Amino acid sequence: MANELAHNYVANHMLQHMCQRSKKEQDLQFENVLLMNKYFLLYEELLYAMNHGDIGCTETTTITWIPILKETGKHKYATHMSNFLLNVHFLYPPGLQYVGHKIVVD
Repeated sequence: MANELAHNYVANHMLQHMCQRSKKEQDLQFENVLLMNKYFLLYEELLYAMNHGDIGCTETTTITWIPILKETGKHKYATHMSNFLLNVHFLYPPGLQYVGHKIVVD
């Protein structure tokens, strides 16, 4: 049942096909609801990962939020999140990378 709900009521690859229909055939409210449900689920996943200390999942969901924040005009948040992830993975030495991972969860 959960798979069927997620398949039918969360935005997936089929949304692009829905948007390409003619204006008469489009259901803009339904398309917006699909996107809203997708964003709610992303938010729930991020909260769950942060509350349970799952650093890998927190980083993965953070990466998906960066373009969303940029599109909504929250450029400072997106920039700081991008810079933090780049610093943790490519700039900091290995010992400091561990501390950086601990900061994400705390």
